[in-house]
Amino acid sequence: MPERDLNYFRDLLLKQRREIFDRLNQFKTQWHSLGEREIELEEESQKLDITSLYNKLDALETEQIEAIDLALYRMALSDYGTCESCRRPITLKRLETLPYARLCVRCARYYEERQKRLPRAREQIRSGELPDEFKNMTDEELQEAIHEQLKSDGRVDMDELSITCKKGVLYLEGVVPTEEEHHIVMRTLREMMGFTAIIDYLDADQVIWETERFASGRSDFPPHIDVDDISEDVFESQEEETPYMFPDHPPPEEE
Repeated sequence: MPERDLNYFRDLLLKQRREIFDRLNQFKTQWHSLGEREIELEEESQKLDITSLYNKLDALETEQIEAIDLALYRMALSDYGTCESCRRPITLKRLETLPYARLCVRCARYYEERQKRLPRAREQIRSGELPDEFKNMTDEELQEAIHEQLKSDGRVDMDELSITCKKGVLYLEGVVPTEEEHHIVMRTLREMMGFTAIIDYLDADQVIWETERFASGRSDFPPHIDVDDISEDVFESQEEETPYMFPDHPPPEEE
């Protein structure tokens, strides 16, 4: 998949991840506000409703977060957009609808008809083969080695960059000033240091600016997106019993 498309779908995945955590935080706020007031019968009923809803959403959102993490992980492996069953490319239209899709439409229907399920997304995220020089290091030692490498390189502002290691998987979080510095981080980890198991949540300031521009309605869909196909995507997501996610970008305005 071209880098241009990968960047677009990566932005979609990160946006959906942020929205999931925002919704969870809203429910937590409602829960705490109810706990702070004197509870009467009506309030007790409301509290139970919110608790029940939160528990259901928590399970669903956790599953979606794991699927998003797996999609980001597969991007680092250059395997994003490949069906886990038939190994054929998943269409851009389907990824636009469900950017963390693991199966193409045909295989998704096959799995649904036979009531088959893929292994849980988090079980697919593995540390992979660590480079020889890092094999005997603890996660903390790996983190220190990565920070030292980036610091000695000197091209990346690390003030708001966080890299953590968990069982050999690298998690990149925070913000770097430019997309070029983001690429430098990824090239250093993949090409210079030889890591493959990476989940990349990093934002770049210019990417954040682009997101705000899209939100203001001053942009449209990428050239490969056909707005007329959205209804078909909704139908496909219903058939597969997966939640439909509206596109990150607004439709083009009529001139």
